[in-house]
Amino acid sequence: MFTPFPKEAELNKQLESIGPARSGSVSLIRTDKPNSQCLPGRPRTLLHSSNLHQQLDCDLCTPDLDTLAPHLWLVATPSSSHINPLHEQIVKGCTIVISENPELHLAWTDNRIFIKPIPPYLLSHAFWTTQLLPQTSDTVKSVHSEEMTSSAILKSALGYMRTYYHLVQHESDLHLAQQARLLPPDITLEQFHAFIAGFGDIQDDQVSPRYAASGTLRLSRLNMWAKVFLRRFQFYRINRQYGEYFARFYAPVLFFLAILTVVLGAMQVGLQANSSSGDYYDSIALGKASLWFSVATLVCLCGIGLVLSFLLVFMQLRELVFAVKSVLRRRRGAAIKGAKKDLIP
Repeated sequence: MFTPFPKEAELNKQLESIGPARSGSVSLIRTDKPNSQCLPGRPRTLLHSSNLHQQLDCDLCTPDLDTLAPHLWLVATPSSSHINPLHEQIVKGCTIVISENPELHLAWTDNRIFIKPIPPYLLSHAFWTTQLLPQTSDTVKSVHSEEMTSSAILKSALGYMRTYYHLVQHESDLHLAQQARLLPPDITLEQFHAFIAGFGDIQDDQVSPRYAASGTLRLSRLNMWAKVFLRRFQFYRINRQYGEYFARFYAPVLFFLAILTVVLGAMQVGLQANSSSGDYYDSIALGKASLWFSVATLVCLCGIGLVLSFLLVFMQLRELVFAVKSVLRRRRGAAIKGAKKDLIP
């Protein structure tokens, strides 16, 4: 597979390839800082670190969304191109919020949409050719799992970069992206189009399942279906307080109570009207219906109260269990360190 963009179109010139990739020799160097071994934009990650692919996996891959991919049609439009340009996000009242978590890229809730900025190293042609694309050298990898990891990272990177082909289409989109620090501030629209054009030709079978299944995702629905398909209480928690979490139930519960109140009031008026008219049989039928509906209403109200109370207790117990596990883990780690110190003469 060829690099999706030519070298002359790269937007980051901080890296240069000086030897065969992954052949045991140095493959990448920093051209701007020859003494630096850090990955551009990631000062905690070294270029030639043995865990470089692990860092890339954390930075680009979306394992949870890949698991949910067959069911993402329940969450959003099942089309990988269903991504509005940035200016349309603003028109719809969305605020662009930066998130470095790849799982949140293009997820939206209420008036916010989360977008992951492009890491500087993905703008480098040398990085793609040496670290992401399959190599044609005679070097044979000894670990098959590394090949699988590289393939997953490449598909995630291609799908992720393809989203920017849809996000930035106009001059206004570029300005918005630069204001939100999604892209470098010193590039023009022509330069960006020359760089991103090749990613528009990437097909769904070349990207990870998440980016092949859908574009933008509704976070509230992800949180709902995570209980079913991921066996988790939430996909991602954005409400830090109990009040914020339970506030979303107020509107539907109040609407439901309003309907019940109107129906019960209408039944009461009907009973009074029938009793005044002396229609005995109609009064009995309406009275039975009113009785059963009143009982059903009380049962529903008790059920709603019990469910909300259960949710509150469950959330508190879950946080308590997490806190206890954290304390035990810390004590266990301290005990292990103390035992190691005792063994040192």
